[in-house]
Amino acid sequence: MERDRTDKRILALLEKNARLTAAAIGREIGLSRTAVQDRIARLEAEGVIQGYRAIVSAQGAGTLRALIFIGIAERPCDKALEWLASLPGVVAVHSLAGEFDAVAQVNVASAADLGRLNDQIGASALIAHARSQIVLKSL
Repeated sequence: MERDRTDKRILALLEKNARLTAAAIGREIGLSRTAVQDRIARLEAEGVIQGYRAIVSAQGAGTLRALIFIGIAERPCDKALEWLASLPGVVAVHSLAGEFDAVAQVNVASAADLGRLNDQIGASALIAHARSQIVLKSL
């Protein structure tokens, strides 16, 4: 379903800060708190808003964060994507179009743990190649 300008503004505000109250969103876009709540409830029911989460900084979590860019060896990719998502330390897997087939977001306790995860991913017959990058800063 096509989103109107107001829905898009609500979604943009929530993407920036999911903790905003309906009243604060309403003040920002010129709607009542109730109207904002109704729109958010509809967006949730339609599956447009699928959840809310906290993004914890690496310093706060005491972890090393990294992205692992992955080429998948077999098609369709679903089996490999599901396997990647099940690995300890993997917090999200995104299917991509382009040079890499997927990227895994990982939080691990140390560089040694990242090395072990890289080895596990690289040893799988489901994976053609993988390259990890440590996240230095997230905004």
